[in-house]
Amino acid sequence: MGKVPSIRHNDTVVTECAAICVYLADVFPDAKLTPPPADRGDYYRWLFFAAGPLEAAVTNRSMGFELPPEGQKSAGYGSYDDVIDTLEATVANKSYIARDRFSAADVYVGSQIGWGLQFGTLDKRAAFEDYWARVHDREVYVRASNIDDAALADSA
Repeated sequence: MGKVPSIRHNDTVVTECAAICVYLADVFPDAKLTPPPADRGDYYRWLFFAAGPLEAAVTNRSMGFELPPEGQKSAGYGSYDDVIDTLEATVANKSYIARDRFSAADVYVGSQIGWGLQFGTLDKRAAFEDYWARVHDREVYVRASNIDDAALADSA
């Protein structure tokens, strides 16, 4: 399908952003991006929420498609407002999406929130801005962004 992003690790090809995040977290356990098995409920919930309801709601809205009220119960996300309000309530009440520990779920959900704030697909709500700041102010994020910026400059 020409999917971007995609990664190849040894003989394994992985597409889909959430799958890439989980795969890399599992393959590189020293990074400690996967919660212990007993604490993975929120981790999986928010990875799949972002890959499903959040992405569908944002994409549909950005293309001008709104579900009629009578169809919202049949759709996987209900309404854009329901999805955004649910996400806001969660990031407003937790340091990170899966309890109080940064995980691969924050890489994915944080990226969607950062993108949404940058390009206007999410409302600028204080909870989103605060959560995005917690994600992008991490030393490892800053370091990775500097590497990306340098690679981009070299390719220009």
